[in-house]
Amino acid sequence: MTDTDTFGKTRTERKKEATKQKIIAAALDLIRRQGYAATTMEQIAAAADIAKGTLYNYFPVKEAIVDEYIKRSFRENNADRVRRLAGLPDTRSRLRRLFGELITGVQASRDFFDKYIIYRTQILLSFRVEESEKSGFYLAADKIIEWGQANGEIRTDIPRFLVDDLLEFAFIEAVKQFYLEPERFDPGTAVELCVNIFINAVKPEAK
Repeated sequence: MTDTDTFGKTRTERKKEATKQKIIAAALDLIRRQGYAATTMEQIAAAADIAKGTLYNYFPVKEAIVDEYIKRSFRENNADRVRRLAGLPDTRSRLRRLFGELITGVQASRDFFDKYIIYRTQILLSFRVEESEKSGFYLAADKIIEWGQANGEIRTDIPRFLVDDLLEFAFIEAVKQFYLEPERFDPGTAVELCVNIFINAVKPEAK
């Protein structure tokens, strides 16, 4: 008989999840106390009280820990975010809201998100993107795309993975402007430009 909990997780799955949570907590504590650059994978393993090899089995690089933390933060806030987005009239207004909220978070934690954005860009351009590697960004973005296709605002005759990647790329481009010229950065202008680029790329062709 399999030892599963009320969510259908086995004992092994629960142990893996507990180890992940311990790693993430240890990494965040170290990063907040001594900075990202000064924090090493060896220090994270020691703080989490696990072998270095075990740490690398869960997270191959430090950036992957940050990615997992942000992915989980997205998941925790996703229900409320999707509810807010559902109340908006169209794809453009939903993307403006999503991009605007996320850029506000980036501005509040610049150094932290810097590593996350670089990691996500590497994943996006790696040609080896697995479903499990999708960022938390997709939790809300997938709903926006789904609604947009149902309303005829986003074309359905191109592969879904391409629509997904175009949307994440548009967001990364908006954020990149903040990192390149933080003093001159205008969130509204950056969001509008990149939302327009995405909408124009995926809108149905005129008949």
